[in-house]
Amino acid sequence: MSNEAIKKNFLDQAGFFLKKKFKIIIILLIVGFICFSGFLFYKNLSEKKNIKISEQYTQASILVMQKKIKESKILLVSIVNKDHKFYSPLALYLIIDNNIESDTSKIINLFNRILKNKLIDQENLNLIKIKKAIYLINIDKEKLIVETLNPIINSNSVWKNTAINLITEYFLSKNQGIKAQEYFKLLNKKSKK
Repeated sequence: MSNEAIKKNFLDQAGFFLKKKFKIIIILLIVGFICFSGFLFYKNLSEKKNIKISEQYTQASILVMQKKIKESKILLVSIVNKDHKFYSPLALYLIIDNNIESDTSKIINLFNRILKNKLIDQENLNLIKIKKAIYLINIDKEKLIVETLNPIINSNSVWKNTAINLITEYFLSKNQGIKAQEYFKLLNKKSKK
């Protein structure tokens, strides 16, 4: 067989295949186009949402500096409730650092809201738990401190030693040496390995 015959045979088979599978190819192209368009739409929508939340955070920060507490509180709580992995924790820290909310149960609820955020990775959640524990230490909520720090202490988190040191120092400050010693032993056990 000559090269031209092989080429003609190949082109005939390719043409036959394309005619036979034309509908399937068109459907696949349309589905691919729709998926790609949907991805671009989602990405664009996500970017717009991030920009809007960052603008709200900036606006709330300005309101805090202007001592407009009520307006900033509304905006910051709204940001916390949007479950953004970056701006929600920042909004909570701004609320705490500037004493915008005086009700400790509301602050604890905001912490719990952030700790349920599925977009935040585990180590960052553990850091937020450490910050929650520091807040709880300042208001002396022993049971909540232990409940907050024990999951970190019983894990392989990079924040494990920090959690152990924090709870040990808390118990020492409360003159509860036995409890402090129990946690201190965990710290020593880890360092010997």
